[in-house]
Amino acid sequence: MSRSTAQDNGAAEARSLAMILPVVGRLRMAVGAENKELAQRGVVAYQTHSARKSQGLLELNRLRLALASARTHPAARAALADLLAELDINRRLLHAQLRAAQTVSEILARAIRDGQSDGTYSSFVWRENDR
Repeated sequence: MSRSTAQDNGAAEARSLAMILPVVGRLRMAVGAENKELAQRGVVAYQTHSARKSQGLLELNRLRLALASARTHPAARAALADLLAELDINRRLLHAQLRAAQTVSEILARAIRDGQSDGTYSSFVWRENDR
């Protein structure tokens, strides 16, 4: 490889990094903000976080060619590793929230079902009448 080709490749990689790193950083911050809210176990602005994450993923998707050319650079690898770590935490926190919501809904459904005095909404009554 000639010296000018190496310089051109280096300049292209630098341009790619200059485009990629801010997008990855914003996306990591968006996911981190949602993680913080989820960890506090308070009210979470799911729509706001979803919109921010979607926007970041759209931007990252638009930069996929630049990402492909710079993915071996140590700074890009580190930024992507940080993003993946945040996304893994996000996945685990959202999974815990979903499981908790499912458990609460099951408890409420059981309480409503058990609280029916005449069995109007029970499928058990219909099965008894089919015999």
